[in-house]
Amino acid sequence: MTGITARAVLWALLGLATCVPELPAQTPGRPAAEQPRTYGASPPPLRPAAVEKLSDGRLRVGAVTVNLATREVSVPGVINAVPVLEFLVNTKGGYKSYESAIEADASAIDFNLGLILIGLDRDHARNRPRFHFDPLPPSGDQVELWVAWKTPGGERRVRAEELIWDERSKSTMPLGTWVYTGSRFVERTTAFLADVDGVLVGFVHTPAPLIERMEPVPAYGAIQVNPTLGLMPGSAVTFSVRALGKPGR
Repeated sequence: MTGITARAVLWALLGLATCVPELPAQTPGRPAAEQPRTYGASPPPLRPAAVEKLSDGRLRVGAVTVNLATREVSVPGVINAVPVLEFLVNTKGGYKSYESAIEADASAIDFNLGLILIGLDRDHARNRPRFHFDPLPPSGDQVELWVAWKTPGGERRVRAEELIWDERSKSTMPLGTWVYTGSRFVERTTAFLADVDGVLVGFVHTPAPLIERMEPVPAYGAIQVNPTLGLMPGSAVTFSVRALGKPGR
């Protein structure tokens, strides 16, 4: 096992204890449907899936595929039926599926293990979101996000921004910078917040996701799944993260 792999397994093991959620205070001006807080159909996992070697340089953690050579992590998922977005990807059965574009077939612990295996390091995230809609831009190891699906003419693969639609401007989200912030543990517990909230990727600067967007938070209520792509609720997709730069920069 490589040094990166060993470090990843040790880091993931920190989140194995039973999650004890910390209930947040209500946020003024937020939709009443979000309060009081409840949790998704799938409880946070107690441990990550076993790491399985597929071939030289390719591993699998549950449904998460890790390509060490290209430094890419991918997972199958489906498009959610949601009117308004705050997150790009939620965990399987995750609480925030009602405002996420894609439900991934993975827990946050499994997906995070894959991200660490390709060299992403939470310690590089000097700025992490402190609260929902934090105006300060987050920092961290930079990544590219991709979404792929099958069409009658073959596979189509687009940058994740193309999946996100601004109803006000009738346009997709501009290409931007996505960074690995690594989520965090709930204060005074061993609960991993990404699994408690059930989110992997977001763009409204909140502490829970593993990956956030650096650019300013878009206006709430106008962001949707891109209707021009023809992706209906339940459509099967593959979500991928590719690390940029050198590992351990």
